[in-house]
Amino acid sequence: MKKLSVALTLAGAALILAGTASANLSVGVNDDASKDPAVSSWFYSTMQSVGLKINTITVLWDEGAPTEIAGASAIDQAVTNAIASGVTIELDLYPVHSTAFTGGKKCAPSSDPEACGDTNKIQQFASWAASVANRFPSVNKFVVMNECNQPRFVNPQWDSAGNNQSAEICGRALAAAYDAIKSVGSSKFIWGVGLSPRGNDSPNAASNSSTKPVTFLAALGSWFKSFAQKTGRANGLMDGFDFHPYPVPQTQPFAQGYSDPKEASVTNLGRIYQAFYDAFHGSPQKTIGQQAGGGTPVSLNETGIQTGSSGKFGYSGAEVSATSAGGVSGQFASQTYQASWYKQMLDLLSCDPNIQFVNIFHLIDESALEGWQSGLYFVDQSAKQSAQTIRDWIAQSGGNCRATVHSWTPAILSAAIARTVTATKTVTTKSKANVTALASAAKAKAAKLKAAKGAAAKAAAVAAKAAKEKAASAAAANAAAAAASAAAAASAAAAASAAAAAGAAVDGTANPL
Repeated sequence: MKKLSVALTLAGAALILAGTASANLSVGVNDDASKDPAVSSWFYSTMQSVGLKINTITVLWDEGAPTEIAGASAIDQAVTNAIASGVTIELDLYPVHSTAFTGGKKCAPSSDPEACGDTNKIQQFASWAASVANRFPSVNKFVVMNECNQPRFVNPQWDSAGNNQSAEICGRALAAAYDAIKSVGSSKFIWGVGLSPRGNDSPNAASNSSTKPVTFLAALGSWFKSFAQKTGRANGLMDGFDFHPYPVPQTQPFAQGYSDPKEASVTNLGRIYQAFYDAFHGSPQKTIGQQAGGGTPVSLNETGIQTGSSGKFGYSGAEVSATSAGGVSGQFASQTYQASWYKQMLDLLSCDPNIQFVNIFHLIDESALEGWQSGLYFVDQSAKQSAQTIRDWIAQSGGNCRATVHSWTPAILSAAIARTVTATKTVTTKSKANVTALASAAKAKAAKLKAAKGAAAKAAAVAAKAAKEKAASAAAANAAAAAASAAAAASAAAAASAAAAAGAAVDGTANPL
């Protein structure tokens, strides 16, 4: 019975998780164009007209000028314009140079979680992050570090033995900046990592030696558990997890995403959730998902589909992604393809309760074709088809799921719940069979008892009738005897009377009356 109660409890918990999960998606952009005074006013009024709620602005740290906040006045104006248009500003903080914390050197393998990286530089970065939070008090959301699994942002990726070191470098910088920003205001929200969707896990690659996201998360979790144990850290590493699910090449089928199980687009996010759970389960960092110990929200701070710019003014250079590796060509670079992909993405993500918001990489295209042309508007500020598509989607859905909400729990817990539900169904089926058998037996016993009662009642009736008849016979016999006795008495009396009469006749006297 106890086992059955536990099973039913777990099964009920599974149903509660599925039933209470909800989703509401905010849509924004990630675009530094708003820092340009000539564009800022148009930028935020256009965001407002489309229904976009968030813009992420990059603020870079230069270890050569460790206290300087570059472009602060332009950010001030952008923040003012954003607030006036009802747009939330988020600041993305990371080093301008990929070797800022490593000096370009590969670390020697070590069990010490603070052995790799320049501790002084990391503390300078953290202090600078706190000064940014102080400088822009109306900003409450920050992303710390960016695509740490790519050598463009953290280099080298590997230590001298070929083990990942970028996770430790990134983790140390994130932990230090997290604590520094929280010291400015405990309600400040820090997103972590800004992970790239792909890599090659090749320490000896001739170029772009990078780490796949699932591999990186495993290294980050291993480092963090060691770091928390050494330092006694009780806080997590981040309030939310940031991921950049670009489809590269953008010709990959939407429903399939990446074929490599260690990489992920928007349709493969379960891989990332599982990797995050495996990495941080049992540590002070909450995991992603609807299970106990979960609840870390996810932001998709960058993603996008590029379009061609043929016939449009304001562009320069040559498109470098018009290859099989990039996929920005033909129908896959059309406005129709971009709009369709964005619509599918929003429909999918709005039903994922783990996703808090998604930012399209750029409201307006970069003019240099070596950069990104994934915006909703061309450089000349004319709208692409996707601008209307997203405007309509936001207006019609309000960011809410219009299909089925899909909660997520770790594979091990999902399997346990599935087994529990199956066992519960089996026990329930057996219980039903037992109840049926018991009911049949009880019914038969009741029928037998009824029959016995009927027979007993019949016998009692016969006995009563016999007794009645016997009593009647005895009464008749008694009556006959009494009658005979009475007759005998009457006969005796008559004889006596006759004798008396005869005597009177002899002596001449009458018998007195």
